[in-house]
Amino acid sequence: MSRDSADAVVVGGGVVGCSIAYHLARRGATVVLVERDTLGSQSTGRCAGGVRRQFSSSANVVMQQLSVELLAGLEAETGVDPPARCASSLR
Repeated sequence: MSRDSADAVVVGGGVVGCSIAYHLARRGATVVLVERDTLGSQSTGRCAGGVRRQFSSSANVVMQQLSVELLAGLEAETGVDPPARCASSLR
C-alpha cells in the first residue's frame, strides 16, 4: 500500500468506526482510520456498554450470541485482551 492511497478511509475511532475498519481489513482492504483523539476516548469510552441476554426477539438473541462469540475470539485473533468481562445482572 502506498502511503498516498487506501481502499477505505474511516472517520471516527469509536466502536462503530473501529469495527468497520477491522472488518474491512479482515476482507483484505487497506484502511486508514482517522481519529482526532485517542481511540475509543469519546462517547464510546464513556459508555457503560453491555450485551444483554434477555430478549423477546429471536433476532436480538442471535445478535447477542454472535457478539459474545466475537468478543471471545478477539483475544486469540489479535493478541489483545479486550476490556469486556462476562458478569451477571439483575433487574
